[in-house]
Amino acid sequence: MIPSSRNWQIKAAIAALTLPVVFSPVSEAQVSPTLKAKELQAKKIVGSMNKAQQVYYAEKAGFTSSLSNLLVYLGLQVKPDATNYSYSSGMVKKGAVFNYGVSKQANLKSFVGGVFLVGNKTQTILCINAAPGKTKPANPTNTKGVLACGANTAQVTQ
Repeated sequence: MIPSSRNWQIKAAIAALTLPVVFSPVSEAQVSPTLKAKELQAKKIVGSMNKAQQVYYAEKAGFTSSLSNLLVYLGLQVKPDATNYSYSSGMVKKGAVFNYGVSKQANLKSFVGGVFLVGNKTQTILCINAAPGKTKPANPTNTKGVLACGANTAQVTQ
């Protein structure tokens, strides 16, 4: 049976609408797979630093601003000064600590993770700079238990 021209036109229109959606992420990934891999690695490291801070807090009843202390304590294999990113941790106040993966390359985005004491629990957030560059991201905030990324950053999943 030969499909009617009307059915064929509808199927062609649906295909034309779905193809760009299906293939656009693949195209973007093909443009810069190396950059994406470097950013993904930094994202994972900062996310791991957040989780390590939660474990540290659970055992020590406080955060640590010493990256080397945190890394040694939890056995993480991260060099503070890697090829593409500099990693650091800094406590701003008693109830929060921030973990950074700051890009050393103009074409990579930087990350910041925040671990906050909310009530008697820790909560985390991971943010990425909106634009690539060597700029340290703005710290996330905690407003009455609602965590949010800072200026010019966006939340990413850990």
